[in-house]
Amino acid sequence: MEQQAAAREGKLEELELPTLDLEHESSSSLTEQLAAACRDAGVFRLVNHGVPGDLTARLFRLTRQLLDMDPAEKAKLPGYFWGTPALSLRVKELNWVEGLHVAPDAHDASGDSPDGGAYSAFRQVVTAEYVAHMARIARKLFDALAGGEELALDAAQRASYLEEHGGTFRAYRYPACDPAGQHLGMEPHTDSSVLSILNMDLVGGLQVLRRDGGADGPISRWCAVRPVEGTLVVNLGDMMQAMSGDAYRSVEHRVVAPPTGTERMSLCYFAFPQDDAVIVPNPGKEERYRAFSYREFREQVQADIKATGAKVGLARFRIQYPSPATQ
Repeated sequence: MEQQAAAREGKLEELELPTLDLEHESSSSLTEQLAAACRDAGVFRLVNHGVPGDLTARLFRLTRQLLDMDPAEKAKLPGYFWGTPALSLRVKELNWVEGLHVAPDAHDASGDSPDGGAYSAFRQVVTAEYVAHMARIARKLFDALAGGEELALDAAQRASYLEEHGGTFRAYRYPACDPAGQHLGMEPHTDSSVLSILNMDLVGGLQVLRRDGGADGPISRWCAVRPVEGTLVVNLGDMMQAMSGDAYRSVEHRVVAPPTGTERMSLCYFAFPQDDAVIVPNPGKEERYRAFSYREFREQVQADIKATGAKVGLARFRIQYPSPATQ
């Protein structure tokens, strides 16, 4: 209860994220810094990432133009969502968020849009420009980790564990909330991805769960992530945690709805394995999960949401279920 009140009042402890220079670090140095960040927080900041600032500004502007449309009209936009990005799935709790979802295999549906010109321009920037930068960053980060001792992936696994052109893009807007702090912009969750790359404005509201004593430590607290202009925030997803046998952690995070008079916007790219990629444990590590394909994981998540309104995630695939006190 105290943490919830602190979150509403903006008084949470600020988490100092590790900062990685994507262009100026040597390969070995990048691998070492990445591995340390992934073992600890599971989330880090990127500088010198190569995404032009004017591209980010243009995409924010195009997104706002679409989301400023009349509610009845923007509801017809391809990939539009309100309350949850789960699209067609019915969830237990709706969130204070709306946005646009662009799947990697999405066809150009601008002809079906109530404002085909604006949506077509948005989609063109996403698919022809922005996603290319995100895929480049995801591949560089993943390859740097793949050769480390926690993953030790062979060439076939490096190729299949990260789909080169299979990432998903979402633009989020968290409208002002009155009274402030009475709604979550996004409920606590982990991502199903290998990794997620977040480009956010300067409003703030992102919070991550820190667990003392490791990923499953008994003491946990929510910490605020301060937005820094020109940087990207990267968090690990469930697939990376499974690949590493829990050495790296899929960070639990949430977003607090902004106060009256402001709104929060962010752009997120989710990098996934190939559908038929079978995630198997590192031969030198203790087996924490049974082998499973990403398709199997995705379908299980969807089935759980349909049945219960909530994601279960990696727990479905665990071999052992030790209590927090014994981990």
